[in-house]
Amino acid sequence: MTTERPSTAVQTDKRAAQGPRIWVDADSFPVKARDLLLKVAASKGLPVIYVANHDIAFGIQSPLFEMLVCPPTPGAADDCIADGCTPGDIVATRDIPLAARLVEKGICVINDRGVRYDKRTVEKRLKERALSMQMEALGLHKGHSHESYGGKELEAFSKCLHSVLSSMGL
Repeated sequence: MTTERPSTAVQTDKRAAQGPRIWVDADSFPVKARDLLLKVAASKGLPVIYVANHDIAFGIQSPLFEMLVCPPTPGAADDCIADGCTPGDIVATRDIPLAARLVEKGICVINDRGVRYDKRTVEKRLKERALSMQMEALGLHKGHSHESYGGKELEAFSKCLHSVLSSMGL
């Protein structure tokens, strides 16, 4: 199902009673991690919302899964997630500035490599990102390396996801 960006008027009280939703910043999230997340969510009856600037197919079909396609403008998907999620939801993203925004709102944020962000970890990652950008600007760093995503990373993501769900009583 593809829809446009949702209204930002979400009632937190109603959301808390309905249980958590899992939001996925789907543009850059690895397919293996998205598929694992869908299997776990389906087994627990949790809704999953993919958010991206283009349609992304689900590896598993369920009426609980929704695709939100945002305008192709910078930050549109991030804004959609930040405006739509509420405390009690889980967001899966690789985007450090988005993670920082969400942690500040009290949202549970995880990445595809098994990191659950908190104020300390997100601040550390923001500093590392800024240093990397400075080094790149000085010609000392040649951009992002193409890090592989394999079994080790997927296992760490799985453990993190299950830990988060367990801490929520799921």
